Amino acid sequence: MAITEDRRERDRDREAHPVKTAVEVVRHSAQSGWVATAFSAVAVAASCVSVYVSTLQAAQLEVYVPPAIHYGRDGGGDTEVFAVPITIANGGARSTAVVSMELEVQNLQTNVTKRYVSTFLGEHPRDAAAPNRQFAPLSISGQGVFTDTVRFYPAGDALPRLVTDKGDYAFRLQLNTASPPQPSLLDRIQGRTQPAPIVFQMTLHFMSDQHLGFRRGTIAMNAKDWKPVASTGQ
Repeated sequence: MAITEDRRERDRDREAHPVKTAVEVVRHSAQSGWVATAFSAVAVAASCVSVYVSTLQAAQLEVYVPPAIHYGRDGGGDTEVFAVPITIANGGARSTAVVSMELEVQNLQTNVTKRYVSTFLGEHPRDAAAPNRQFAPLSISGQGVFTDTVRFYPAGDALPRLVTDKGDYAFRLQLNTASPPQPSLLDRIQGRTQPAPIVFQMTLHFMSDQHLGFRRGTIAMNAKDWKPVASTGQ
């Protein structure tokens, strides 16, 4: 009788073993499927991010000004000129155009402020007959860099002059970029904002009206405690 009972138990174990094996196989397959699905989702997300960064990301402009600029005069000594070396780096994937630049300068000795606009490119020419490169809208390609000296002239009346003596001067540089009249859906989603202005301070160490007026020279203006100055546009 006992032998019969043992035989029945062994038969039940043999019948249950395939069922357990099948359950384990199904469970393992389900877990493997979830892992594969998760990896696939991560791969798709990474591809979307890569496409966005490489082709769709809006222009992100960063503006850099070195620790030295130059001050000069044109028009027989009446018209002030600020020659500012400027570097513009586009960290985005899409191109943009800088249509103009504005420079606001404050004389910290007199607290008088005056506006100047981007008029020419290149160093201030010592020869009055030298050709000038007119400032035109700058196309900054995706991941591209522009660098050149921009000459700023008064936005209004040349006189009275802002710079009358040596001392400290505060600057505020604003870039104006082009905006489409009818933004695309992507533009509306990302939003197009003008690059944030950058501010910096320079010191004019000496003043020479003869040097500036008759010789068409320039005087260097230097930052006191220089460190990289940059702004990021969103």
